[in-house]
Amino acid sequence: MRTVVQRANDPYLYLWVRGEWYCYNPMEEPLGSGAMGDVYLGYRCRTGELVAVKRVKDFYANNRQIRERARQEASLTFRHPNLVEMVGYCEYAPDVGPIFILSHYVQGEDSDVYVRRFAQSPGRVDKICKVVAYVLDALAYVHSRGVVHRDVKPSNIMVENGTNVRLMDLGIARMNGGNKFSSFGFIGTPEYAAPEQLLRGQNGEEADINATTDIYALGLTFYELLTGKNPMACASEAETLTRQMKMKLPDSTAVPKRLMQVIWKATEKDQKKRYQTAQEFKRAIQEALQPELSLLQKIMNKLWN
Repeated sequence: MRTVVQRANDPYLYLWVRGEWYCYNPMEEPLGSGAMGDVYLGYRCRTGELVAVKRVKDFYANNRQIRERARQEASLTFRHPNLVEMVGYCEYAPDVGPIFILSHYVQGEDSDVYVRRFAQSPGRVDKICKVVAYVLDALAYVHSRGVVHRDVKPSNIMVENGTNVRLMDLGIARMNGGNKFSSFGFIGTPEYAAPEQLLRGQNGEEADINATTDIYALGLTFYELLTGKNPMACASEAETLTRQMKMKLPDSTAVPKRLMQVIWKATEKDQKKRYQTAQEFKRAIQEALQPELSLLQKIMNKLWN
């Protein structure tokens, strides 16, 4: 049975995924585009339900490791309110040709676009902290299932209808214990990549990719959402990588002091000095938002304790 069908005089491409037909129009403008592919609005033929169809770029589609990653992404059938749920995977043939990854459609905007809408709001910091807290809930869930995202960044965080937050794109996620393609060098987005991601595969290094890798990337994302910029981003990729290895995030008046301390800890170059779990990172944010104790309250606490 053919899994990809295009009929004469019909602009839609039909995809057979997990026992059902889905379709999308490849002539329409993509919902979004990235380094690995384009995402289109699609439909479940039986019900008309909206889905997102990611077509991996043909340049990458015949790469064995990338095909494996695509299959892995489609196989992550997680159910969590702060994750995008996958539908499945479709390909012309097992080894060559286009690859399609289908997920449930999420209507919203990227987190960096969302936060710009209230840049001057007095509640700006609290709103951004709430977004990050939701992402930490999603990370706690995937980490508990042995998965490291490896590409946390503003464009992979979707704010749905101005309320719910969803972490997207598990396409390069790594299962704990490694996988067939985990030793092929750097994978991720340099502007948000932890030092261990950059070291992996370099000069025989086997840096540990774990939950703290995602915590580093979210720490950088948190800083960018609060300040509007990522200091690691440079015109030269070599300079970006150098900064990731050596540069501490600069202090900023856009970040409350106690929250800045939290972000510095999350983005320590040494993995062992970071928060070790998403829950620990979330608790630190919550504590940083609490009113600071007065000197008298601190003395009283010491006396009682």
